[in-house]
Amino acid sequence: MTEMNTKKQERVAKNKASIITVVGLDLAGSSKRPSGFCRLQEKEAETAELYSDQEILEAIRATKPKLIAIDAPLTLPKGRHCVEEDCDCAGGPHFRECDLELRRMKIRVFPLTLGPMRALTRRGMALVTALDKMGYKTIETYPGAAQDIWKIPRQKDPQGLKQGLKKFELSSALDKKKISVHELDAISCALVAQLHLEKKSLILGQASEGLMILPQLSV
Repeated sequence: MTEMNTKKQERVAKNKASIITVVGLDLAGSSKRPSGFCRLQEKEAETAELYSDQEILEAIRATKPKLIAIDAPLTLPKGRHCVEEDCDCAGGPHFRECDLELRRMKIRVFPLTLGPMRALTRRGMALVTALDKMGYKTIETYPGAAQDIWKIPRQKDPQGLKQGLKKFELSSALDKKKISVHELDAISCALVAQLHLEKKSLILGQASEGLMILPQLSV
């Protein structure tokens, strides 16, 4: 009997170990504003709003995800080495190839080197550097574009977005009475990470410059 129990415990442990966890992060440009965080394990989603980089890194360390999908620019256009206005590279391009591909898909995307996007780009790139040192894999995504592909509302319609995400049959997070648009976008990011691991993603851009990962286009 003891041997049978031991084998059962080993099977349970093995099954748990085979469950893949991903993280979706809707990153804010400033630590003063909330970033949406989603931990997704199969159909089980848990969300939160985090602020500082340290909070985000600690949450990821506790989660130990196989992949992290981040809503923020994580690379620069070719010919630029920063986003500063007074740098010699400031006259360079404002869009990467992945951004231009989004525009050709009629999906609006802001120049990552202009206005508030500069702060988000700086923060995104710094966070990825820290995560890389910790041994975590990251991808860049854009939840608004993913939602367009899924044909569900964006965050300007929070209730519509929440209802649209229910088609993925996630538990826990979407049952919350109060869930912010940042958390809903983080869920969208996590779903993209999950799809990418399942080889069901659309990859835009050039590897040498930076890739944008989205869901496969709807048929």
